[in-house]
Amino acid sequence: MDSPPAEPGATELFAGRYELSAASAETVEVIDRQPWRRCWSCDTTLNESGELYCTQCGAALDGRRYRGRLAAGPPAGLALVPAVTDPAALAILPPIWDQVADGERTLTLTPASQRAPLSLPLGELEALFVGRALARLLDTLHAAGFALGAVEPDNLDLTPAHAVRLRDVPGLCRAEGEAAADLQHLATLLEALTETPRTTRRLDEEDVTLVEAPTLADLLREVRTGRITDAAVLAQRLDRLIADRTEPAQLWVHFGAATDPGMVRDLNEDSLLAFDLRMVRRDTPRAWSLFIVADGMGGHSAGEVASDLALRGAFEVVQSAYLAPTIDADARDDEEQLRAIVRRAVQQANEYVVREARSHGNDMGTTMTLALVAGDRAIVGNVGDSRTYLLRDGKLRRVSRDHSLVQRLVDLGQISADDVYTHPQRNAVLRSLGDKLDVDIDVFGERLRPGDALLLMSDGLWEMVRDGRMEEIIAAHPDPQAACAALIAAANAAGGDDNITVILAKFATYGGQS
Repeated sequence: MDSPPAEPGATELFAGRYELSAASAETVEVIDRQPWRRCWSCDTTLNESGELYCTQCGAALDGRRYRGRLAAGPPAGLALVPAVTDPAALAILPPIWDQVADGERTLTLTPASQRAPLSLPLGELEALFVGRALARLLDTLHAAGFALGAVEPDNLDLTPAHAVRLRDVPGLCRAEGEAAADLQHLATLLEALTETPRTTRRLDEEDVTLVEAPTLADLLREVRTGRITDAAVLAQRLDRLIADRTEPAQLWVHFGAATDPGMVRDLNEDSLLAFDLRMVRRDTPRAWSLFIVADGMGGHSAGEVASDLALRGAFEVVQSAYLAPTIDADARDDEEQLRAIVRRAVQQANEYVVREARSHGNDMGTTMTLALVAGDRAIVGNVGDSRTYLLRDGKLRRVSRDHSLVQRLVDLGQISADDVYTHPQRNAVLRSLGDKLDVDIDVFGERLRPGDALLLMSDGLWEMVRDGRMEEIIAAHPDPQAACAALIAAANAAGGDDNITVILAKFATYGGQS
């Protein structure tokens, strides 16, 4: 940032102060040759002429560089920012370091951004924060008779706290009736930030009504098709989407869990973990749950060790990297964060098993299905053929996907879904924890409702008891623990060929009964 001062008279200074060091068709870079006039660090104007260091804060003053625009004629773009008076709008518009005139030309300068350019694509939640901030800005600008024009991704700063700041506003101008065009520009920006392909499907009223959990893409489609033409309306819709993703509705969970060696095997290599955490702070309830089923493989002193290690590895991540900081800071939950935590938890579970297997030179391994629940958000991680189901209105729907040979054959159309239960290679697992350090993890998201249930199990249950029969058993046993016992009994009655593990978690309105 520093450079030696120019020799007196060697270079003509703009407005007697700024040396133009570089210029392009759009921007200029200048060196402040009188930086003592105002300290870049503490903003003081009390320094004496020629000071090299600020007498108030000690910052080096010499040779400060700034970027900006040099223009003639009526102010537009960056030069128009000082004409905006609303504090909330100014907090998003580029910060102006100085604006000076020299003849018919005006030089407008901004301090250099200390942030790296955005790494694209942004996640949907980050893009929602950007969109909401800019929609609010548009609403303010339009009310004051300004139009923002197009904004490029390179002109955006986004802090870790999701605060948005523009680096440049080349299209800012005084204009009436530009609201629709500005919203189209914003839609284009958000598409670019998220790399969302533009669709041309026109929604009718019935389509809009049927969308239970609208996405950013749905909202952009409404802008494109002219359904949303007001910036305030768009900001409100974005605000609702953000709340939908970061403020889970709180549910009350009542669960049962059980495991059994089955009728054939002497050793139970399965492991399970189930817990429920509830907190009320400032009269605001919050709830979290974690459910894990792991089916160990590798024989005595291997399979049960692998499944136990997997539980511990996953729990440590959820507890230390998610629950502890979330409770301490009273942070909001969002689906992207929950997905990242689930992925990290399963990754660490895998690392624990791999290290143990390598240290003992054996082939231990384990499957795992895991459900992390925050309020009404359930994120499921899965490796292997242990399963997680969602029970809704009495019907089971599988959430996880088996990583098995028979599932691959079903996908290829070589066998039917019913053949999975009798195929001679139904126990062949294609993916498990402990095989290698780089494991592929499936992650799924579900939005829970009061009355829903999550059902997690090892293959010792689902291979013995079909989905329809499990639905009947759960319906006949309202208590989750009794239902788990009945499910295990049914699996044993059908042969009990393998270890059997099951967790049934029922959800109700917070404070109510399941």
